[in-house]
Amino acid sequence: MAAPRQRFGKHVRSVMADRRWVLLPLAARAAWLQLTDIGDVMPELRQPRSGGAVQTDELCRLLSADQHDLAHALEHLVLRGILEPLDGGYRLKAF
Repeated sequence: MAAPRQRFGKHVRSVMADRRWVLLPLAARAAWLQLTDIGDVMPELRQPRSGGAVQTDELCRLLSADQHDLAHALEHLVLRGILEPLDGGYRLKAF
């Protein structure tokens, strides 16, 4: 039996309706939207096991982003409480 199709972007309305959305720069907005979709298929992004938080280099790979550019976006996402630093990596708090 084939795996059910994922409907990408299903979190867009709730994310864009969040009051923190307007406070974020464009790169952080894009990262947040993409991370919500990735969190659907990668549960360790939302609920990491002990010592298993998703690292910055893994996020760069998943988002196809430059590490320097993503670092700035991650800083804003942490500042607004969307991401949480955990075990040297990150956990998605808002989705």
